[in-house]
Amino acid sequence: MILSTFPGEAEATPGRLIHKGAEADILLGRWSGRPAVYKVRRPLPYRLKALDQQIRRHRTVHEAEMIHSAKAAGVAAPFLYFVSQPDATLVMEFIEGERLKDAAATRGKADVVRLFEQLGGEVAKLHAAGVMHGDVTTANVIMRCDELVFIDFGLSIHSTRLEDRAVDLRLIKETVTGAHSSVAVPAMDALLKGYGEVAGEQGLEAVVRQLRQIERRGRYARVE
Repeated sequence: MILSTFPGEAEATPGRLIHKGAEADILLGRWSGRPAVYKVRRPLPYRLKALDQQIRRHRTVHEAEMIHSAKAAGVAAPFLYFVSQPDATLVMEFIEGERLKDAAATRGKADVVRLFEQLGGEVAKLHAAGVMHGDVTTANVIMRCDELVFIDFGLSIHSTRLEDRAVDLRLIKETVTGAHSSVAVPAMDALLKGYGEVAGEQGLEAVVRQLRQIERRGRYARVE
């Protein structure tokens, strides 16, 4: 993997804050004349300084690696322009498009079904490559022309465990049920159909079986 760790003569302008997360600030700026997103993991005062620095640097490089893995799997993700480990900063391509979250809320049922079927296929590609996104919500997928671009790989991991695949699908299901309840059933049916077209019938059956186990454990946990 090639990671840029030296900005060279690139023009870098972090720009304005567009989102403040639990650990990182997201800024919209420019990089070498292009619109760019800066993800800056800021110091957290409740952690020891040396440990905090180590964690922020590690997570920055790890996220860059996961973005690379997603792209290698054939899944669209932002291009990385620059990785600054000392500053715990990623500079990435700005993805212009409509968030899947907004599309699911405004488009007709047929469009929503088509988009979730496509989403299922893309998630299956990630899983086949051992990439668990870890935060697959409709807010973290942007529609750019005919492709779905995944963003925010901050919680992503490498895994081949069936449980981790099912947890990814469980998160999508929670998002769909909570944020898009009017289309939740057809959207999830479409997502699983798309997943199965890539993972195969056996792969789909296995992950759905594991998903149901997770949901049963959740119900028992709530009762206790």
